[in-house]
Amino acid sequence: MSTDGRSEKTAESTDGTGTDRSRRDFVKATTAAASAGALGALAGCTGDGGDGGNDTGGDTGGDGDGNDSGGGGGGGGGGGSESVEVQFLSAQAAENSSIRSHFQESMQDFQEKSGNVSVSLQTASYGDMKNKLASTVQSGNPPALAESGSAGLQFFLNDQLVDHTKFFEGSDTFPDDFTVPNKEVANFRDQWWSAGAIRHTSSNLGIRPKIFSQVGIQNPMEELNTWSKFHDAIVQIDEEMDTIAYEETGVAGDLESYWGQARTAYTGGTDPWIRGNPDDPDVVIANSDMEEDRRRTDGMIKACIKRANEFSSDEAASRGDEEIPSLMLTGRVASFTYATPTARRWFAVNEDATIGWADGEGDFMLLPDPKLDAEYGSKIGVSDLEGLEGEHGGHVWGLEQAHTVFSGVSNAKQQGAWELSQYLFSDDDFVLPAWGEHYQSIPGLATKMDPLLNEYPDLPQNFQRAIENQNQYAEQYANTGGAWDLRATDPIRWTDINETISQAIAGQHSVDETPGLVRERVLTRIEESG
Repeated sequence: MSTDGRSEKTAESTDGTGTDRSRRDFVKATTAAASAGALGALAGCTGDGGDGGNDTGGDTGGDGDGNDSGGGGGGGGGGGSESVEVQFLSAQAAENSSIRSHFQESMQDFQEKSGNVSVSLQTASYGDMKNKLASTVQSGNPPALAESGSAGLQFFLNDQLVDHTKFFEGSDTFPDDFTVPNKEVANFRDQWWSAGAIRHTSSNLGIRPKIFSQVGIQNPMEELNTWSKFHDAIVQIDEEMDTIAYEETGVAGDLESYWGQARTAYTGGTDPWIRGNPDDPDVVIANSDMEEDRRRTDGMIKACIKRANEFSSDEAASRGDEEIPSLMLTGRVASFTYATPTARRWFAVNEDATIGWADGEGDFMLLPDPKLDAEYGSKIGVSDLEGLEGEHGGHVWGLEQAHTVFSGVSNAKQQGAWELSQYLFSDDDFVLPAWGEHYQSIPGLATKMDPLLNEYPDLPQNFQRAIENQNQYAEQYANTGGAWDLRATDPIRWTDINETISQAIAGQHSVDETPGLVRERVLTRIEESG
């Protein structure tokens, strides 16, 4: 992917008062044009995808090459204290040329604002980050700040990270202003092991309005708000139209779609899988001692598999999320549950795509995942779910974007790295253009969501709705695994849960035996990992 350059240029015009138009004023104008059909600043990036399966950790796509890239450094002193240069290793800055440029410019902005801290920005792709970071730490030259993701937890357990609590205690922002998933991600067994993720994406229901309107849907927010209503609609599509009514992104690395579905059987942000003391956790899956919650969790596993078997293509067990936009925009897929905030991947397929309902003529629309209703279980033949209700919810990526300060640098560099992380979370000159223009994402601070919407009032429907979902159903949009406080979180979620469900979609074992298999594998993993 390459951008057309329009979103990377600084405005040169003035507002009529002789004052240069700000970058964000310029961006608002181009973003409004994009919403009207001229792509402007929103064109050009194919990536978003989430934090990637099997611990690849990154939003797939983009034109970042993963190579080290200098930028944003430079001298600078003042401030009455020692001048330091901090090394910052980022994967986000490698995702596309637009966000890379913004990071580079922002490092200079940070330096000017801090007065005594300069930044050496280096990048690695999400897929390469773990190896890159391991080699730099092993060589005795760790970065001061890194987007270490879930791999950072091992560095923390090896005493190679600072205890971020010392920074949080002196802050009015951290952790109070964190999003719900960041509060889960940044804390491990009551210790703040990381600074959290500076941005999130989330999983939601995605539909093709042009198809759903043909089966009588007029108000999708109301008429598709429960699993029973959604089921009735896709049954009608399946029977009356030559299209895939629902496509599961069933490859193990992209079954975050299931993670979002599972949350809708619960309310109040209750974790569907693992709870309690991490030294002796309660595994809810197939647990007869937790009968009602077992029904919710097991039932949603079975519902995911049955929905894929009944409505999805034969390729569902190997289907990746990046394939969906082209399938949906050509009318071959009507719905899926891996819809994320970005609009760019849709415009990359068709620059004239209409995002939103548009009187039933839209090409793609984002909605909350349906919530569990009392009739759904009997409707689909899953007795576990009969009589149970839940709330809208979804999976929020964040663990793979966790930023950490390393202990193997001087105290001055640790402090400089913390100041840089505060800037990346809270400075409007970085945050609003970064996530409103260059890489559409949900900010890592809950307090930045409304300012982002106010700054960019004409964002595409899917981005606006994703932020509204996060605001409205905050506890229900949470990170999968972030709250478990387990050393084996990654293999549990990607392998023991997702791979087992993917195998069931592929027909390798039955629907009914799948929860028991998941439980066996999770318990074995916990026992072996300690």
